[in-house]
Amino acid sequence: MKRQLLLTAATVVLLATPAIGMAQQPNPTTPPAASNTQAAPAQGQLSPQDRTFVEKAAMSDQFEIQAGKLATEKAQKAEVKTLGRNMVTDHGKTAETMKALAKTKSVALPTALDAEHKQKLDQLGGLSGAAFDSAYVQGQLDAHRTAVALFDGQIKEGRDNDLKQFAQKTLPTLQEHLHHVQTLLPSVASTAPNEGTHGMQANSVLPDGTLSNTAQSSQKVSFAKLIGTDIYGENGNKLGDVADVILDPQSGNATAVILNRGGVLGIGAKQIALDYALLDATGDRVVAKQITEDQVKAMPEFRYEDTTVSLGERSRKSGTDAPRTQE
Repeated sequence: MKRQLLLTAATVVLLATPAIGMAQQPNPTTPPAASNTQAAPAQGQLSPQDRTFVEKAAMSDQFEIQAGKLATEKAQKAEVKTLGRNMVTDHGKTAETMKALAKTKSVALPTALDAEHKQKLDQLGGLSGAAFDSAYVQGQLDAHRTAVALFDGQIKEGRDNDLKQFAQKTLPTLQEHLHHVQTLLPSVASTAPNEGTHGMQANSVLPDGTLSNTAQSSQKVSFAKLIGTDIYGENGNKLGDVADVILDPQSGNATAVILNRGGVLGIGAKQIALDYALLDATGDRVVAKQITEDQVKAMPEFRYEDTTVSLGERSRKSGTDAPRTQE
């Protein structure tokens, strides 16, 4: 009887052993638990968007610092020298911040200017006086439009929170730079050298109130007739119509035209300042050279200053009563 009980117990143990072993194995038919979060890049790794932002922002800082140093040495106008000093200071700060960020992200920053920026810097270095002032300020306008778009894109599309916060903190300063350059441009645009183009940058005021271009002396265009004239891009698209002509207070030369940019039913309408040196009136219409419609769209709204000199009725009043566009 006792032997029978022992045999029965052994049989039970043997029968139970496979079940225990099976219980310890994972069920191949059970899928892993789903995750509700998207995997972020590992520490030190950046998305292509973030990496591109870091590289372009660092290159922009390098160029601004080196070009700003040139401006402090070569600029003719005091305000252009001041602009250069401000660029060295402000972009020097952002460059240091970017170096610290790049180190934490294990990203190597460019150590020298790329071919495009080096060419621009070399061209600036070959100029002096008024020609330098005009080229530097125009270059700053283009550079800061690009920078504003770059930082705005990082805020909207970047994945790295540290870089997004850096972009959010820096963007207002870049926008302030852009507005400063925009207001400074009319005072230096008329000094651009005539490089054999058919533009209107060499025009000067004649006694009868007309313009005479040294490259095309047979053509005369009245300042007053420009107001209301449609301005077209090189692709034939209308950029706007001339609301005013800005003049250099010392020479009387035209430095910019103020374009009406119409919105839809008045919504989104604004006025922008377009460099007079870009205009070409050789054909049956006035065309703005070397600028795209997208660049015009990105320009900030023009604001009249108390010292603005122009042909338009809005700015003919003197002193503090000089009106401004609505902000």
